[in-house]
Amino acid sequence: MASRNSQKASFVIMIAVGLIFAFLSGTMPQGLGIVAFVFSVIALAAAILAMSMRYYSYLFGPMLRMKGGSVVLDASDAFYLSQNGNAVIVRGDDAVYATSFIKVPVYSSATEMSDEQSYNFANLFSRIVSLSKTPIRITSQLYSINKDDYLARINTRLAEAENKYSILQAQKGAKKPDLDRIKGEVTMWHNMLDSVSKANSQALEVYAQVTVSGGTEDEALNLIALKTDEISSGISAALGVSASVVSGTEALVLLEPEYMIPPTTTTELMRYAQAEKGM
Repeated sequence: MASRNSQKASFVIMIAVGLIFAFLSGTMPQGLGIVAFVFSVIALAAAILAMSMRYYSYLFGPMLRMKGGSVVLDASDAFYLSQNGNAVIVRGDDAVYATSFIKVPVYSSATEMSDEQSYNFANLFSRIVSLSKTPIRITSQLYSINKDDYLARINTRLAEAENKYSILQAQKGAKKPDLDRIKGEVTMWHNMLDSVSKANSQALEVYAQVTVSGGTEDEALNLIALKTDEISSGISAALGVSASVVSGTEALVLLEPEYMIPPTTTTELMRYAQAEKGM
């Protein structure tokens, strides 16, 4: 409502400016023709701007509120993290809303279960929804694992094994069992590197989201802390896992688009590029 009133006020101001400069340009003496021309240009620009703000304010508004090269779509902060990093705060007109996320570890897959086990597993998740009178939202993310660090460790172990094998081969009195053992170690690391590089490794993360409201930020934070303790304890007891509250920048995985899709590994990108060239 406030934004609509500001749009109307801007429209009226621009129309008034246009009319004033149009009147001044018409009353200028003949010796001040240049000034009259400038005033008429200003009047025309004000009229065009008024019409633009009247019908295309949704396009011009953000540009007029531009700050430091960034387009500001909303003058108020959409959300911000609490000081302890355990909750996301959103300020409403008459209340403060605090949202927290609870990470639910999942160690098994329905594809590995029988029909009965899968049914029982689904029932366990159904019990989570009824843990609290406050609505609970269950969400999950499936993404490719970034294996670069793991591959780097495998490459390091492989290089060490190959170096040992080269040194042992250079020794005149090297025993065949020792050579076979080191050669087997080199083969093992080679096979592990190939299997890990070619596999499309994915991870599934499950979260429970809960939101409470309070009159002040402190009240909302106290209420969300009590609620997350209650729900995480219930989830841990129901599923037999250690549920924990998501804290700090980890919460951005559920809020910001650039955090939602973790990068794939460099190896996978290289394999994809090679496959594209082969095609």
